Amino acid sequence: MTQNLSFEDECAGGPGFGTALIIGEHGQDCSAFGKEVGANGYEVLVADGLDAGLALVDTNKPSVVLLSISFPLDEAQCAVDIRKIREAAGTGHPSIIAFAAGRGGGNEYVHALSIGADDFISTPVDGTELVAKLRTHSKLHDFYRELQEDKKNLETLLAITAAMSATLDASEVLSIIVSKVADVTGAVRCSIVLAGDKDEGYVLASHEDRSIRELKIDLSKYPEIRRAIETKRTIAIADIVNDPIMSAVRDKVSGLKEMSALIVPIVFNDVSLGTLFLRVRRRERGFSRKEMDFCGIVANSAFHAMRNARMFARLMQEKDTLQEIVTRDQLTSLFNHNFFYTRLEEEFDRAVRYDMPLSVIMIDIDDFKEVNDRHGHLAGDAVLKDLSAMIKKGVRKTDIVARYGGEEFAVILPHTGLNGALEEGERLREIIESHAYAGFIEERITISVGVASYPQKAAMNSAELVNSADNALYKAKWSGKNCVRATD
Repeated sequence: MTQNLSFEDECAGGPGFGTALIIGEHGQDCSAFGKEVGANGYEVLVADGLDAGLALVDTNKPSVVLLSISFPLDEAQCAVDIRKIREAAGTGHPSIIAFAAGRGGGNEYVHALSIGADDFISTPVDGTELVAKLRTHSKLHDFYRELQEDKKNLETLLAITAAMSATLDASEVLSIIVSKVADVTGAVRCSIVLAGDKDEGYVLASHEDRSIRELKIDLSKYPEIRRAIETKRTIAIADIVNDPIMSAVRDKVSGLKEMSALIVPIVFNDVSLGTLFLRVRRRERGFSRKEMDFCGIVANSAFHAMRNARMFARLMQEKDTLQEIVTRDQLTSLFNHNFFYTRLEEEFDRAVRYDMPLSVIMIDIDDFKEVNDRHGHLAGDAVLKDLSAMIKKGVRKTDIVARYGGEEFAVILPHTGLNGALEEGERLREIIESHAYAGFIEERITISVGVASYPQKAAMNSAELVNSADNALYKAKWSGKNCVRATD
């Protein structure tokens, strides 16, 4: 039957109080005692001797263990036996009730507690006393079990919170979430599904396969997921094969016998973004209210992980855009004047520190004012864009190209001496002169180029290096333009 968080009733548990294990002494007949215990709502297991009992404790995790003892009592050995039972039970924490025929001198309870038992009962049993003790210890077992579940849930939530703090990689966070939830619930499948258009869904993370990222699925094959997305309510299915909600896909889920499902919607601003989806193999019960509440908290964490990661990505994109605005010329997309000087200072310090050459090329478009006057500023802007792209393409990846101002450009050439810079300047001059610009049928655009390098006497800091390149550029202009010159 489908459970829904809109209902106030809890998921029903089993008909009894769990499993009671009776450990008799070798050859002891515990059948009558077993019938009394079974009549009080327990599934009864009987073991002949401690070794057989320990094996059943390990495999069945009983809620109550009734251990036969004999008087006079060997307290040291009994204490060892009880310690072994607790070790075999692990976190199951069953109540251990010692029992013995007759009386032990009136100090039975004292002796039972001294060896580590939780209680004592004498046989043959008094029915009223047995009922009272079993129900008391059933409540204690439930308390310890819930305490252990709460502890594990809290540890899981803390681990998820730590993961979200440690990384803004949404895929990594979601992978951690599904792995932790699967561990707590024992799920055979735990996934986070993003809702797409119509019947499209995308598995963002699955504990079965950490490599899954945005795996597209058809939600028409998952009516339980679609129902949770549409209603924005948690859907708990105790029996996948026979639940009415699965009737349309019964032939596809026939292999999921004894399986339960829990689908928790991930909702923000009344919009279903997706679901936390679990399948768990359970024979007798579905999902408890506590499990539903826990998965609801985790689903909320999954949303925040996705939201925070998207916000971070958006902020980083905005930061990159702002950085582009601050450092780039908007018309040509080259670095701007300020960034040029920042990088030149860095490269000059590096050149001095490692005794490496460094060159600067200054470029000015010849007679650019005539281009604007004759063809208009839009045509002039087009020339600037084309010429910028050619300079950028014509230099090395390690070179830094900037629009210095107006029709003037600058290039920083790390690890390049004067001769290399002159060769690069000449190559750029030839590329630009030979290019045919749109709207310029008979005209050619040319440039004048000035080159300066470190080390040289006239350029012992970054400002002097630029001044030296500027002087070389004026020299090229005085030499008739459309040429490359260096300072003397």
